[in-house]
Amino acid sequence: MKLEKARAIIREAGYGVVSTCVNGQPRCRPMAFRLTDDFRLWSSTYLSSGKVREFLANPKVEVCFVGKDKVHLRVEGIVDITGGPEKKEKLLEMNPKVRRHFSGGYDEKFVHVEIVPTFVRWTPPGFGEYTVEEI
Repeated sequence: MKLEKARAIIREAGYGVVSTCVNGQPRCRPMAFRLTDDFRLWSSTYLSSGKVREFLANPKVEVCFVGKDKVHLRVEGIVDITGGPEKKEKLLEMNPKVRRHFSGGYDEKFVHVEIVPTFVRWTPPGFGEYTVEEI
């Protein structure tokens, strides 16, 4: 699988399930992502969200997407939540639905979530080993 196939799976999935780890306890939740040209996952959350505290405590995450052909795509990476108004405005352009939650790039409750991938893993439907690709 090339990264173009990974891009297609991310687009068609609509959302990914983000996994964090807090004191050894996995935590998972769905999030909608947009993929940048340089293969970074962008999303948003509220400053008051528990995810923000989890990202700050341990920025290592994994996101799982399932494509329409049931291929599992797992993206391992590091979260960066320091994106300022420019990145927030760009995300609002990429995903206009975010405007339902935030007034703009300077909205104090708006956190820009960027996942910088380190590995991509995928497997076809059924049982089998994952193929790993370093980014």
